[in-house]
Amino acid sequence: MKIDGHVHTPFCPHGTDAPMEDYVKEAERKGIDVLVFTEHAPLPEGFEDPVPEKDSAMRLEDVEAYLAEGARLRKEYAGRVDVRCGFEVDYIEGFERETLKLLQQYPEAAGNSILSVHFVRLPDGWFCVDYSADAFEEKSAELEVGIIYQAYGEAILKAAGKPFGGLNPPVLGHINLIHKFRKRVAPESDPVDWQGVLETAARNGYRLDFNHAGRRKPDYGETYPEEWMVREALGLGMKLQTGSDAHAPEDVGRGFAGE
Repeated sequence: MKIDGHVHTPFCPHGTDAPMEDYVKEAERKGIDVLVFTEHAPLPEGFEDPVPEKDSAMRLEDVEAYLAEGARLRKEYAGRVDVRCGFEVDYIEGFERETLKLLQQYPEAAGNSILSVHFVRLPDGWFCVDYSADAFEEKSAELEVGIIYQAYGEAILKAAGKPFGGLNPPVLGHINLIHKFRKRVAPESDPVDWQGVLETAARNGYRLDFNHAGRRKPDYGETYPEEWMVREALGLGMKLQTGSDAHAPEDVGRGFAGE
């Protein structure tokens, strides 16, 4: 069974405006059996998006329309593509209560969701680790890249600890996203305890987002997680869930279900 378990939509402010149905049509064309929409969940109340465009996540007022279109497509394509609809939820330390409130409001979507880390708290404020190579390099010059890696490692370890209990998303997203720009800038020695992250995720029953978008990133060029992490995860009994992280229909299944 082919699954693309990490797919975005026109409700993503930094994606394309192609309709959700175009993603489903592309999945059908490529022989994908299960397509899971995982739009960036609205950021929690009180958290200010640190990227300049303030476009990291969907708007709260769009959630109902997003889920309704997902439900329509699930019915429309039944027997052809198993369409599911969830969120890519951000784990943001200190905003767990606000995030849980959203998951409680949409429990069915929570079961189809991914938990990821994009934002880390640094000594000078919040920072989005995957916004751009230039921004990452600039921040690394200001603070020292090892500090950013360490902050990410602490956050992804807490995410791996299943912070939202029974409503916790079952998939841990692109766990080593911090490596996205490592060909440009990286610490001499990676301070993240990746083994500990994987073991914690395994104990908590996570599936790993086997995210092929990393192969399309010029300063990285591998899947998230990378090869040795995949081997270790499988050795720990974890399951992988393939995902394209598509932000445009043509990227659905890319890297594992045709280019």
